Amino acid sequence: MISKQWKVDAVLSSCPGTLDVFVAASPHFKKLKNSLLRKALAPRVTVEQAAAIGGVRLDALLASLNEAAGFHGPNGNGSNRPGEELTGMGETEDTNATATKPDLDEVVLDVRPIIQGGSDPLKTIMKAVRGLGENQSLHLVNSFEPVPLYSVLGGKGFEHAARLIDGEWHIWFFRPAPSAGEQQSGQGPGHEPLSRPGDEEAGEEKVVELDVRGLAPPEPMMRILEILGTIGEGTILLVHHHREPMMLYEKLEERGFQAVANRIEEHYYKVIIRKKV
Repeated sequence: MISKQWKVDAVLSSCPGTLDVFVAASPHFKKLKNSLLRKALAPRVTVEQAAAIGGVRLDALLASLNEAAGFHGPNGNGSNRPGEELTGMGETEDTNATATKPDLDEVVLDVRPIIQGGSDPLKTIMKAVRGLGENQSLHLVNSFEPVPLYSVLGGKGFEHAARLIDGEWHIWFFRPAPSAGEQQSGQGPGHEPLSRPGDEEAGEEKVVELDVRGLAPPEPMMRILEILGTIGEGTILLVHHHREPMMLYEKLEERGFQAVANRIEEHYYKVIIRKKV
């Protein structure tokens, strides 16, 4: 049963026929027909995030995806019948924003050419974020709303404001102004380190690599959990895996770790694991 936590890539791999469901749901999903763009975008976005990006109802999208995949019955997120109308959310001038657009110097980054070239813009975005000064914001320009990025940068202390202007998404990422107490102590979100595990580039943090490709289950999970017991804070575990380790995430949560999985190519994932902060 396809759930809202499934990555779009996993849905398409499990049932290629669901591509037509995505495309029919929203014009935003037509880019999934391009194999290069699909490789860059689908592994990172969940079905829930895709619904937000496409402006469609999550429950109806799940129902249609499960129908196309041959699953029937409750979808775990409502009782809507398969085939129910997908639209209804629409596009707004400001969506999913946590604050208004800041009055700061802007560093403009248009990632559309990167995506059109079939590459993942995350490394470029994170590099731009790390280079921001105290009175600067990152002005991101994209052809769709980058919903997954909100949680990534939100975890690093950034707020955002999003606007749809003439068919283009403009998103400003910025550090919130420190409170009076934070100003006196010299601390606050603007002083938090940006180079944390979970980024493609780890900065000064120590990286431990583990290659479990080719190992039969449950050995990959056992090897990963074993080595996690030997690493401390400030250390990243970079795992080279032949698939996304979905069953591992709950075990990591129990141990106070979190993970980001990036699909590099077919049968090759890089999984970045770090302690929660």
